[in-house]
Amino acid sequence: MKKNDSIQGGYEEIISYQKLRTFIGITGISLPVAVVLGCFLFGAAQYSWQISISHYYYSKMHIVFVCILCVLGGFLITYKGKQDNPWESRMSNIAGFCAFGIVSFPTQFEGFRLNAEGTNQYIKLKEEVTKFWGGAHFLFAGALFMCFIIFCLHFFQKPDAPYTQADEIKKFNRRKRIYKICGWAIIVSIAMIVLFNFVIPPVEGFFKYSTFIFETTSLWAFGTAWLVKGSIIWKNIPVAKQIIKTIR
Repeated sequence: MKKNDSIQGGYEEIISYQKLRTFIGITGISLPVAVVLGCFLFGAAQYSWQISISHYYYSKMHIVFVCILCVLGGFLITYKGKQDNPWESRMSNIAGFCAFGIVSFPTQFEGFRLNAEGTNQYIKLKEEVTKFWGGAHFLFAGALFMCFIIFCLHFFQKPDAPYTQADEIKKFNRRKRIYKICGWAIIVSIAMIVLFNFVIPPVEGFFKYSTFIFETTSLWAFGTAWLVKGSIIWKNIPVAKQIIKTIR
């Protein structure tokens, strides 16, 4: 193999995993928006909001919910990260399998907001999900969010390449702060989910949707971190280049 071919192959590989970072970020951010908006467009009205994102498994957005999580899982398993850090790829594989686990072990139907006609429900299981399966669902979801935290606070804190220029180092430090903010946002969100589910029972009104709200903030923080990490490929897009010029 010629030297130039080797360099070109390495370049294409770098671009590939940078694109995957962007796709992963977009997928994570789009999930809560897609399920709520889809239910609303299909006529669920005030029942477009469920107490958790997982409850959309039973809604008319069942297929969208399952597909987005499967796509996310596929992207995470495909993502290899940097060749000099195999643990990044292993952690991504675990996260991908957790995403598939969330779909394979659905949450219990209890708590699903069903309208009087039942027209906002898409899928009815022959047998109700048991507490064991529901517990497995929470374990997979918790493990997935833990993987997100590790990426933000550990793997993303390391540069993809050594930076020597002062401007590059300054922008990298800015990105590191964003990753830390995202990581701690996920930690706080998970803590709030635990608080309102096991310590302070949710009541009617705003706090009834606390799980959905803080799952959304976790996904948006996760998605933001991955978008920033993969933002190097945005530099070739004129509009995006202006947006990210302070961090890239």
